[in-house]
Amino acid sequence: MVKISGGDGSSLEKAIIISDCNDLEGVDQEYLIMHNMFGKFQLIEQRLIKHKGKLYDQLIIEVENEIIEIFFDITDFFGKY
Repeated sequence: MVKISGGDGSSLEKAIIISDCNDLEGVDQEYLIMHNMFGKFQLIEQRLIKHKGKLYDQLIIEVENEIIEIFFDITDFFGKY
């Protein structure tokens, strides 16, 4: 079962941690979390960030004409199929 922990996703230090899953489940959770947080959004850009031995997804989205960055710690599931 997918585990969600960590912070609110507003920075690397407060990244939302997704674990106990594979790549497909983890990415699905990222989009589900963003939908639950923001409702309708448009993905502008997605970046993979390596920082202090961990892997993060940085998603830049637009919500009602506002640009928002959200960070997910994907270290646990990245590359697992």
